[in-house]
Amino acid sequence: MQTLNRRDLLRWGACLAAGAGLSPWYGDVFAKGLDQLASHRVKVLWLTAMSCSGCSVSFLNTQDPGPVEVLTELISLVYHPVLSAIQGSDVGKMINELTSKGGYCLIVEGAVPVGIPMACQFEGKPLTDVLPEIIRNARAVIATGTCAAFGGIPSAEGNCTGAVSIREFMEQQGLTVSERLVNCPGCPTHPQSLLGTVAYLIAKGYPPVNPKLLTPDMYYQHSVHDECPRFHYWEKEVFAEKFGDDGCLFKLGCLGPLSHTHCPRSQWNGGANWCIRAGAPCTACTSENFAKSRNFPFYRKSEKYYAVNYTEADRKGVS
Repeated sequence: MQTLNRRDLLRWGACLAAGAGLSPWYGDVFAKGLDQLASHRVKVLWLTAMSCSGCSVSFLNTQDPGPVEVLTELISLVYHPVLSAIQGSDVGKMINELTSKGGYCLIVEGAVPVGIPMACQFEGKPLTDVLPEIIRNARAVIATGTCAAFGGIPSAEGNCTGAVSIREFMEQQGLTVSERLVNCPGCPTHPQSLLGTVAYLIAKGYPPVNPKLLTPDMYYQHSVHDECPRFHYWEKEVFAEKFGDDGCLFKLGCLGPLSHTHCPRSQWNGGANWCIRAGAPCTACTSENFAKSRNFPFYRKSEKYYAVNYTEADRKGVS
């Protein structure tokens, strides 16, 4: 592992800020947070509940800094169920030692199955039994992905596991949520928003968040509709009738007004592409209602076949 210098940290901090369209001030903050992470002053623990590991895969697609720099030089990642080689009872011993010391940053991916606790196990015990103490001693908790932030697909209507979000689980356990939990939704979470949120938490403490959703304003303040490259079509009421057409994708099921994220700025895979640019409607994967109803389709042919579940005021960004 090479020794990082201040120039590297400033460059990566600036890249994280610029990638999300944030001011240079955030670049300095991110650099300070990355410095503390790189010096191992703050450790990071990543746990998974009911998830597809999509957020873990997304995290490995980070650029500037890349995954090698993040995992070997920046973050002191104590444990990750997908990336770590350590297994079995050794994991429990290591996490018990970390929990007793406290002060770590906890990242949780996936929803918690409170209805069927044995659906998620940790060292042979239900995750619901061991998670409260781990959360209680953490410096900060980040729910990464819509499953962890809002319940997502595992908590969809009719699911017998009784899966809940990290916030719901913390409230059920009587754990403090205010000024501790930050939600970074997305299916999956964008790697920049996760890494930037961790760096901000370490450098400045709890970030400004949406009071209802607990999502950091720096990444989730604006809707896709606000910054959509097809917004001019919507203003002219020019709507695409089939995939591949020019025009606003609203009649093909676009839920951009309901999705607050920085996708239009950062895009994905190093800025190569994103849903709207590829001609696909936004499915509002950062919304608290994503995938909750089993009868609402992600795509629809036209409004005459399926009722729209948000108003004209929502569509205009008023409410």
